[in-house]
Amino acid sequence: MSAENSIKASATISRTNIPPAAAPAEIFDPIYADLARLAAHVCQADFASIALNGTTAAWCSSTVRLAAAAAPQRDPFLEYALQSRELIEVADAAQDERLGADAFVIDGVGIRFYAGCALRIKDGSTVGVLAVYGTGPRQLTPAQRDALMLVVRQALVQAELRTRLLELALLSPSRSTGTFLGAADAIMAHALLESAPVAIYHTDATSKITYVNPEYRRLFGLTLEQSANDWAQAIHATDRLRIEETWSDFCRQPRPLKFEYRMEPVGGVVRYFCEQLVPATGVAGYVGTISDFTDLIAARGNLRRAETLLLNTFDQAPIGIAYADRDGRFLRCNPAFGALLNFGTEELAARSGSDLTHPDDVACSAAELEKLWNGEVDFVDVEKRYVRKDGSFIWVRATTALGRDASGNPDCSVEFLRDISHRKELAAALLQQQTLLEAVITDLPVALVACNTSGRITHHNRAAVELHCVDAPHARAQTYLADGLTPVSDQERPLARALQGETISNLELVIAPHGVDPRITLSSARRLIGPSGQILGAVAVVQDITERKQSELNLERVHKELMAASRQAGMAEVATNVLHNVGNILNSVNISASLVAERVKQSKAAGLSRVAALLRDQGARLAEFISNDVRGKRIPEYLATLGEQLTHDQQMTLQELASLRDNLEHIKDTVAMQQSYAKLCGVTETVEVADLVEDSLRLNAGAFARHGVTLQREFGEVPPITVDKHKVLQILVNLVRNAKYACDESGRTDKLVTLRIEPAVNAVRISVIDNGVGIAPENMSRLFSHGFTTRKSGHGFGLHSGALAAHDLGATLHAESAGPGRGAAFILELPCVPRDAARA
Repeated sequence: MSAENSIKASATISRTNIPPAAAPAEIFDPIYADLARLAAHVCQADFASIALNGTTAAWCSSTVRLAAAAAPQRDPFLEYALQSRELIEVADAAQDERLGADAFVIDGVGIRFYAGCALRIKDGSTVGVLAVYGTGPRQLTPAQRDALMLVVRQALVQAELRTRLLELALLSPSRSTGTFLGAADAIMAHALLESAPVAIYHTDATSKITYVNPEYRRLFGLTLEQSANDWAQAIHATDRLRIEETWSDFCRQPRPLKFEYRMEPVGGVVRYFCEQLVPATGVAGYVGTISDFTDLIAARGNLRRAETLLLNTFDQAPIGIAYADRDGRFLRCNPAFGALLNFGTEELAARSGSDLTHPDDVACSAAELEKLWNGEVDFVDVEKRYVRKDGSFIWVRATTALGRDASGNPDCSVEFLRDISHRKELAAALLQQQTLLEAVITDLPVALVACNTSGRITHHNRAAVELHCVDAPHARAQTYLADGLTPVSDQERPLARALQGETISNLELVIAPHGVDPRITLSSARRLIGPSGQILGAVAVVQDITERKQSELNLERVHKELMAASRQAGMAEVATNVLHNVGNILNSVNISASLVAERVKQSKAAGLSRVAALLRDQGARLAEFISNDVRGKRIPEYLATLGEQLTHDQQMTLQELASLRDNLEHIKDTVAMQQSYAKLCGVTETVEVADLVEDSLRLNAGAFARHGVTLQREFGEVPPITVDKHKVLQILVNLVRNAKYACDESGRTDKLVTLRIEPAVNAVRISVIDNGVGIAPENMSRLFSHGFTTRKSGHGFGLHSGALAAHDLGATLHAESAGPGRGAAFILELPCVPRDAARA
């Protein structure tokens, strides 16, 4: 009987006599228990176990192996781990239905956490399970999960090694000397050989193959009917001749041998294998193993690509990169570093960073690097000078960090160098220009004042002192608005406002120094922005216009009077419109009242009183009177006719009273609509958008008619909205009025204002579009600023207050215009649901 058949026969007998669960603990290799302890340690778990097919499980803590009495009778998660192809993890066993109602206890302690992985060979079959357990709910960290899988792979390697050793024991001729393997050993040996994840074979002294395991046949695609010597068919065509020659050479001269080759692609993938033959100790012939190292080839390729990428990055980087040791000696420098200083690689290897640093910068640079190596800072970023090979120096910005070894200890420093000489030259040129500029502005005829980002005055010229734009040490000049009465706080002065981002242009102020006549000035200010967009401060230019202003005061006074008259006329016009509407309604009220009075005069109620008196006069004869008297018989018919007439009179009266009430409500609404300009009640209500727009048009209807402005309505289908309608009316009335003014000022004959309603995303869009004077591009960003206006009679509050009201409503208000003379559109987008309700 051959060795292979002997193994199969003994395995059949042993499977019958010794069930795997009852296998003696002595056959469990102690190294597996050590691996289980290692798994518990790296995962910081309370317990761990490793179970191999055909043996009992080893149960351990992180320090010792548990006694048999402390081990559980069964692991409820074992079968799930065997079925899974990945690591199975149970964060809380108490919440896992697979545990059921039974408690899982190890060494008297309840288990809450489990993580286990099947020991699975390449063909997908399992040889065991490695698992860790915890007494509290938890999850493995990514590092612990990786470490556990490393222990799993080590357990697989140990299983392969044990398989080979036991196979050699089975093939040993020791049976002829009377030292036969025990039945348990034969079971273990066969189980390991049959399930080994590597191909194993044995040759006798003549190089004839005497045994191959199932993995060998699977690897070479050999059926049970094929000879083991048909292995060459599976070798890659490119390697087949070389391997056949290698095997022939081995058969002629058996010796330890190791060689590599490729297998024909299966499923489109070429696999790489390493085959090794070694003399079998105590056994005639050689034992060979075949290992798949395709993953290693791929890993080597990935490593080679990573190394190539790193080297290319290092060599081709446009900035200098240098590695140095603790003493600053260069370990390696890239070409850009050498080119920066005109040194070759070998020349730099003999130097240190301090050798190349400018003498004036050595001490500072060394102190910063000392902090870096002492762990006081994570990196060093300094500007210093390096000395080039020709003795000249360049300015560089050096950023240095530490490279660390696998243990996290500092190993070397890496410095990144950028040439900033050009920037330094620009800084010097800038200083020169600054000096020249200061010399020029000193003699400017207008006052110039500049401050830094904190508001501190940094520059001013002689004119600024003479105009008292800079506070004198002994007295401070007061600043007022153009009226000369309203003081201006420090925060409202042009320089302070410009520092906050405003651009001040031709702002008129009055400066009143102590003991000197007030001076009227015109101020312009803006923020100073650097080339990179950084804020440098602010600058203000102040011009004395006292003399010019004096000549304009009278003209301004007349202008104000005209403005006041215009406002009064406008108010009168609005009042006239309101009174006209109320007068029309009062006519209807008068007609309704007259109809009611006439109907009351013609009422037949008096006849009812006469009938009542006639009936009262009959006394006890009332029944006979109604039954027999001619007049009594006509009373019921009279009462019926009288009732019909009274009912008709009542309906007519109620109808006229309802009309009267509606007309009075109309009067109230007309007046209330006019009052709504200043009314902010804060109460939201659901209204139709078209009604709001029509209300705003009614308030301006008279002005449109007088100025010949045509109204065009483009009302789309939109849902009702819930808003504070008084705020919306405030915005719309202002926008409609501005559109009327824009058309009127354009001088066009075809003045047109379009009101458009259309849906938007979760909102309703109302557009007020005119074909008037349009808006200049430079004014677009300032339209909604407080006090800004382009209309001579404007005050600059309307659009600003409209924008604030829109913000309160959670709405948006913006303007669009193609430029002067091309009209404008103001677009108000109102949310369908109030902002507070949407948040709730």
